[in-house]
Amino acid sequence: MAEVEALNRALRIILLDDGKTYPITNWFDNNGNDCDPDDAEFAVAGPDSDGKWYTIELGAYSHLGVH
Repeated sequence: MAEVEALNRALRIILLDDGKTYPITNWFDNNGNDCDPDDAEFAVAGPDSDGKWYTIELGAYSHLGVH
């Protein structure tokens, strides 16, 4: 099963380890409230071709600048 490899807040997408990308549809703060991407602690992306949705804990990913 594919796993989330990276995400891009500005483009609002996730990248899976199989190379597929899916849109981030919702951003949530620590209380589960909708919020802006810059304030988010969690995101939801999908669905993939099988109808799966991905919940992402954003703190698990480090920020990388543009290279």
